[in-house]
Amino acid sequence: MSLRDRQRELTRRAIVEGVLELVAEGDLDQLSIPDVSRRSGVSVATIYRYFPTKRDLLAAAAWAPSSHAEELRPERLTGDGLRDYLVALWTAFAENLPLVRHQVASTTGREMRTTRMDGGRAQLAAELAELGIDPVSTEGRRLVSLCLLLGSSLTLLELHDRQGLGVEDAADEVTWAAAALLEATQRETRLAGRTKRGSARR
Repeated sequence: MSLRDRQRELTRRAIVEGVLELVAEGDLDQLSIPDVSRRSGVSVATIYRYFPTKRDLLAAAAWAPSSHAEELRPERLTGDGLRDYLVALWTAFAENLPLVRHQVASTTGREMRTTRMDGGRAQLAAELAELGIDPVSTEGRRLVSLCLLLGSSLTLLELHDRQGLGVEDAADEVTWAAAALLEATQRETRLAGRTKRGSARR
């Protein structure tokens, strides 16, 4: 990485960290670019060069805590790597609980979560298709929705923040639940297939 690229990365990181600090202190919907400029020490013009819109800036901040975990994202969210991925992701979220809480409580935060969720939905749908579960079937849609909920920051807030489970224990619970749901859906899909074949013979 060149010196110029390193400088760009440091500037970008300073901006995002400024957002995270401000979010920890206040209302996400009230956050302004001048506030971020004052906190990060980066000019408003430079912030807009890196992030053309406030939405772009907030999206970068939303991804920041999970960026390391994304490097660890397993090829299959339904495989054995799910627990390790959740531990990495939720550890980062647990270190930034004010951001997670604001994402749940604010309109801007809900938009940020929706953007993040779209990628996970597409990945899960592709994996289920490989496992023989039609992701657009009733069973497939239900499984995708529940797995996204189980792996979400909302679940972290419930299990870690409200119920007091450690991040690793929470990840164990979710991994167990996701495996049980997958097994039940595969069983249901096989049964539906046998029923269809039986009806076709009549």
